Amino acid sequence: MTLRRLLPSLVSLVATLSCACSSAPRTPASAATGEAPAAPATTKVTAFAISNENLNVDKVGMRDGAITPDGNRDLAFTATVEGPIDALYLVSASQRGEPGHGFRADTIVGHEELPPELGSVVDIGKLTVWIAVVENGKFINNDGGTLGTLAVGRHDLKLYVPNTGTLREGMFLKLYARAPGGGLVSGPVVPY
Repeated sequence: MTLRRLLPSLVSLVATLSCACSSAPRTPASAATGEAPAAPATTKVTAFAISNENLNVDKVGMRDGAITPDGNRDLAFTATVEGPIDALYLVSASQRGEPGHGFRADTIVGHEELPPELGSVVDIGKLTVWIAVVENGKFINNDGGTLGTLAVGRHDLKLYVPNTGTLREGMFLKLYARAPGGGLVSGPVVPY
């Protein structure tokens, strides 16, 4: 075959590849800038409060996923969230709501890192206390304490956290929810 006969085919191939490349998905701006990805508009923490059960019940143990009493009274909270949500983080914060060092609880385990937006030094799931999540009277954590995924829609939750003694009166707390894909949303700042 001569070059003259191949030229139209090559031009067509280059045009096809050019269109395919230009319509390929772009890297999200958040990934390029290092910012956290945005959560879907449906993911929300609409309410968060200290439960009247706080320090009056013993529902969970210290080990991630231990849904058995251990002889110590637990921290207890209530929350209303809207999914989809695949992790919860409860952190101490300033009165204005900026997360800081101090109290940390979550539904991640092992070597998974807490999001840097939570203002912490590098914390991983196995170095923080876990959050036991109850919906409709039943614990909904997976084995080991992870949350799984809360579906789209409203969820009224009770949260139980082993009491490590680091949470003190006068501190402020904030509950964060992570949407599948990594976007974080937060609820109100609550005094303890």
